[in-house]
Parts: sequence; C-alpha cells; structure tokens
Amino acid sequence: MGKKASNSNNLETSQSGEKVEAILQGAMQEFLAHGFAGTTMDKVTAAAGVSKTTVYSYFQDKEKLFVALIERLIRIHGGILTEQNPDFFQGEPVEVLTSFANHLLNKFRKNISSTPEFLDLIRLMIGESGRFPNLAQYMVRCVDKNVVKVIANYLGSRSELQIADPEAMTRVFLGALVHYTMIEYMLQAGEIMPMERERLIKTLVNLIVPEQSSNGDKYAGIKEKSSRRKRSSSGKFEQDYQEPKHVRSLRLTNTAWERLDVMAKENSLTRSEFIELLARGEKFE
Repeated sequence: MGKKASNSNNLETSQSGEKVEAILQGAMQEFLAHGFAGTTMDKVTAAAGVSKTTVYSYFQDKEKLFVALIERLIRIHGGILTEQNPDFFQGEPVEVLTSFANHLLNKFRKNISSTPEFLDLIRLMIGESGRFPNLAQYMVRCVDKNVVKVIANYLGSRSELQIADPEAMTRVFLGALVHYTMIEYMLQAGEIMPMERERLIKTLVNLIVPEQSSNGDKYAGIKEKSSRRKRSSSGKFEQDYQEPKHVRSLRLTNTAWERLDVMAKENSLTRSEFIELLARGEKFE
C-alpha cells in the first residue's frame, strides 16, 4: 500500500512539474512576443495548453509569473559567484580578478549561445523596468547585489591593495565589464566601439592592483640603474650637473608635481627616481 502511494505521489509531482514547465514556456513565448504589458493570463493559458484554473493554481498574477521566469533565469544561468564558492579567491589579486573577469564574460557569452531567449528576456526586463521596477529590482537584489558584496569583501580583505572604498571600486570594476557586454552583445555594436577583451581586463586589474604592487620588485620599471656620483680625493661628491643654481632650485606648481607623480607611476618609479632619470637624459614615452 505504501509503495503504491509513493508511486502515486511521484507521478503527481512529475505531472505538476510538467504543467509548471508548460506554463513558463508559454509565458516566455507571450512575454517575448508582446512584452509584459501586452501579455495576458488568457494568452499564457492558450500558449501553455492548460486550463486557466491550472495557471492560477500555480501563479496568482502576471507579475509573479514573470518573476518565476527571472528566477529560472537565475537558477540556470546565475551562480557567477557566491559566498560558498571560494575558488575565485585562491592566488594573488591579479590572478583572482583576471580570472573572475574572464569567467563573467565567458559565462555571459555561453548563456547567449546555449539559450537563444536569454538576451531577449534580459532586454524585456530592462525595457519594462520603467513601468514595473519590481521586475528589474528582483534581478538586482538576487544577483547583482550579492556579486558586489562578495567582490567588495575580497578587496577589503586585501590590505596591501590600500583601497579606500572597496564597494565603489567594485562598482567601477563590474560596471566596465557590464558596459562591455552591453556594447558587444545586447546592443550588437562591437564594430562601432571595438575593444579587445584582454586589453580591458588588464587595464581594470591594473587600476585595482598597480603593476609595481603586483610583483616583488618595486623598481622593476627601471631598465638601468643610474650610476653613482663620483667622489673627489677628499671624499666629497663631485658636481655632476652644469645648470645654474637658480634653475636647480626652481619651484614647480602643484599641477606640475601632480603630472610628475602620474608619469612616475606609469613607469613604476618613485617621483624622485623619475626626476633623476629625466635629468640624466632618459627618454620616456
């Protein structure tokens, strides 16, 4: 008796799952064809091939039906990064951030190729967000917010990076990647604004982890060390410059000092090292 009851329950569960899947498929068909506002529960019922009573027994209204589609989208295509997935955080920050950025873009491209309606559903959610903000907010609350939290926590845990605002830096990092996907895939305008993915990721990672901080030698940018000044027989340093003293003591504006700082960092040098190499005739691009 117990075995028959179990088999009966399994059958009912299977049939229930099939009905829900039929409703979701019918709903997706109607939402993508007519938009959220243009879709009715009657149209979904007809497309799903089930009774209206069956549809309402699982979904109370059209908004909950759309949310169910977004939930399935997250379940199938989400999981980019979670607190329970520590693999992304093994290694140095350069490797961790580069790996995550590549994973994010690879997964988005895979989703597009494996599920043709993936992009259309995302576009629909964005397009309807003005009239029905709860739809887009659900995606942000369930996916985006969690990803920002995890990455920000990671950046905040790496004290050597000296990031004043990890959350804001995370938004900059992810924002650039999202913009890339929008140009390349959602707007299909990659040929208008071409950008190599590797070039973008390298620039983003270097923004967070400066090159001189990502290797053991902070003076790696110096191709050739400057020679030491010679001493006279009395032990004093010999003069190795010819310019007048008033030129040597010339004061620079704050803007000039800031520009020197930028140029020095671009060449992985301290400002003093950069100025000395300039004075000795070193050429920089």
